[in-house]
Amino acid sequence: MTISYRDAGPADAASLADLGARTFTATFGHLYSPENLATFLQHHAPERWSHVIASDAGIRLAEAGGTVIGYARIDRVLLPVPATDRRALQLYQLYVDAEWHGQRVAPVLMDWVIDTARARGAQDLWLSVFIDNPRARAFYQRFGFVEVMPYTFMVGDHADEDIICKLALD
Repeated sequence: MTISYRDAGPADAASLADLGARTFTATFGHLYSPENLATFLQHHAPERWSHVIASDAGIRLAEAGGTVIGYARIDRVLLPVPATDRRALQLYQLYVDAEWHGQRVAPVLMDWVIDTARARGAQDLWLSVFIDNPRARAFYQRFGFVEVMPYTFMVGDHADEDIICKLALD
């Protein structure tokens, strides 16, 4: 099946909510109580995605057969990164449906992330990744991200240990 890529629009909120919740739950859901998982998944509600789509965020979709199978989202930096005068953006999510892993969807989305960040004038690109996600950590390292510092990522009232990573774009 052919994979196509496009920017997200207002009609994509429900698809983003569904894919975000499904992929997060499939990958990490076993780590959390049902209450903490439910609290966190509120961040993937269609109403929240509608707001994000309407903002200045960049969201790129991967589709196959008219179904969203992956997405990447960049926006302004909210991570507690070291102060600098360099312009920066943050990669918030890069999610791909598990059945599409290994089909080069994630690398294509990451290329878009890097190209878009540069086009928006960013000199640095930041992200956080779960410390116990070796596949994601290796993926980001292949693109040149370096691990900078630990970060506490909250899922409900459960604290996860993440790592903040940076890619210098210049």
